[in-house]
Amino acid sequence: MKARVELTSLEERERIVDGAMELLQVVGMRFGAGDALEALGEAGARVDRAAGVARIPRDIVERAVAACPREIVLGGATPADDCLLTEGVPHFLNSGTPTSILDFRTGERRESVAADLREATAVLDATPSASIVWALVSCGDLTPERRTLEELAIMLQLTTKHVQHEVDDRSQVELLARMAEVAGGDLRERPRVSVVCCTASPLSAHSELLDASTDLAALGVPVLVLPMPITGGTAPLTVAATATMNVAEFLGAATAIQLRAPGAPLIMGAAPGLLDMKQTTFSFGAIEAGLAAAVCVEVGHHLGLACMAPSQSTDAKHPGIQAAYEKALKGLTVAATRPDLMTGIGMLHAANLPSLPQIVIDDEMAQMMLRILDGPEISEGTLLVEMMERLGFSGSYLLEKDTRRRLRAGEIYAPTVADRQSYEHWAAAGRDELAVASDRVLAILAAAAEREPLLDAAQLAELEACVAAGAAQA
Repeated sequence: MKARVELTSLEERERIVDGAMELLQVVGMRFGAGDALEALGEAGARVDRAAGVARIPRDIVERAVAACPREIVLGGATPADDCLLTEGVPHFLNSGTPTSILDFRTGERRESVAADLREATAVLDATPSASIVWALVSCGDLTPERRTLEELAIMLQLTTKHVQHEVDDRSQVELLARMAEVAGGDLRERPRVSVVCCTASPLSAHSELLDASTDLAALGVPVLVLPMPITGGTAPLTVAATATMNVAEFLGAATAIQLRAPGAPLIMGAAPGLLDMKQTTFSFGAIEAGLAAAVCVEVGHHLGLACMAPSQSTDAKHPGIQAAYEKALKGLTVAATRPDLMTGIGMLHAANLPSLPQIVIDDEMAQMMLRILDGPEISEGTLLVEMMERLGFSGSYLLEKDTRRRLRAGEIYAPTVADRQSYEHWAAAGRDELAVASDRVLAILAAAAEREPLLDAAQLAELEACVAAGAAQA
């Protein structure tokens, strides 16, 4: 029995789609000057070049949605490392590229640097629930000319998992594609790298970013189109309206991409947040943000799209009680709709403050969520009525071979951060969850330091040549 929650009815999902389509046709989407605007005009959209806006008829959008593949392979270093996005199978990952980190050695927030990205990638590579790796931090100690491609090179050297990153402009397209090929995989069959293309709420796209993302999509690189509407700020103050804005922005950008890269592997992102009117701050851990994301997932799947949504999000500034309940409540709310990808592992402070021990804690939480989503097996093989009849009132199930067999097979999830010892043993150990998670991080880093390099000298030299070429032409 698989656990699944449905927050919206078919009629409600279609109502949101209708609203999004109407927004694109009546208000349109601002693309600015670039190839996207021209392609939309040629396809039949009403284009206002002075404003950079295209008003897109529904039939054009529907054709674009139909061209998006439902199944997408996010290639790893080998086929065994691939992540397949397919109906009903959720995957977790971290969120990406904030400019600061909560240093677990000092407990202080500081600017993130390349050494942090190296450590984070090694930890994520060893994290069971992380199916792909997004750059956990931006490297403030790298020059702007080298930063994006060097961050990509760092990750490709330290994980066998699929890598998700960003592209700055079209000058990086060929170099990024080459780096993906050097590190393994095939751009058409098993692309090693995917990219994120954020929209700008309300109803706007970054022209250069969209054009560069489209160029990569045409080569076979998967593109995550990521709207980030803010309830009460860049979207109206309801969950339904925020979801509608999110869907409209994805559909507008996806249409522009599909017109120039037919069949492009696109993932519908949903990263709604909330403007906290009392604090005048952005909230990512708000339960309304989780509900809006969950609604977007249901609408996206209704349209036959692969979807990504934030699940383990929190506004907490440190690993603690607030982080635990916000991540668990929002996480399970979103996970129950079975997004293909769910972000948030390791992130605090509205995805702006990563923490390496938080990765370990969130991994345990994610594995528990997956256990809930899998649901219990109800069958003759699990009811075990004959065993209960045989043992009767003795209660000696601990002595049964079947009990030992099922324990070894993972019938019961065994946490490594949560503590199930007696109170006396726990008190004697004197270590809380954060200390346990920090020790786990140190063990992972020590093991990674002893591991053989994942890439050979020729591959490393080729990656560095691409980074240098990108810096030279910046």
